[in-house]
Amino acid sequence: MKDVLFAILKTLGFLLILPLIIAFVMAFQSQVLSLSAKKEAWMLWGAGSYIALNLFVYDFKSVYDFGKTWVEKIFSFFKPAGYVLPVYAVILTTVYVIIFLLGKAASVQPYLLFAIAFSMAMHLVLTARDIYESDGSILKAHYFVTFGAIVLVNILIMSLLFTWAFSEYSFVDFIKSLAFHTSHLYKLIYKGLFIDSSF
Repeated sequence: MKDVLFAILKTLGFLLILPLIIAFVMAFQSQVLSLSAKKEAWMLWGAGSYIALNLFVYDFKSVYDFGKTWVEKIFSFFKPAGYVLPVYAVILTTVYVIIFLLGKAASVQPYLLFAIAFSMAMHLVLTARDIYESDGSILKAHYFVTFGAIVLVNILIMSLLFTWAFSEYSFVDFIKSLAFHTSHLYKLIYKGLFIDSSF
């Protein structure tokens, strides 16, 4: 009975933060789309390529597990560190910035952008699978709440990294867009539930 109650509370918690998750994704997407067309295209190709490979060829689980284990050893005081920190995306973005500062970015930029997006997609997809498989409940309430929180933190980390790496990406604009979408979505839901029943 206690487990069922916790599952229901977690499900309600997820429903409460779902508009915030959507707002985070929309705000991040709007900033990625503000990058130059070439940068945007390579990142979309990177994310899309991982998803296609994951579905039909190979899921890179061993690569993901290696990075996750490495992060967990470094941040042993924080158990979910392997899920929270997209280690390969962080490393690749740092490499991109170093190469840019050395004046060599033009020749390798497409490949690094592809790899950054590829690794980020890998991290999110395999993290979602790990958490889903570890949640034995019927409602999968723990999975929804935990993965939802991880998505928020991952987007925040990547937004800070992209602000550092790309002059076109603005963290301030990301926050403004996030505030707008969050407010709009919660107002829309409130209106639909309590004011306009036809929503």
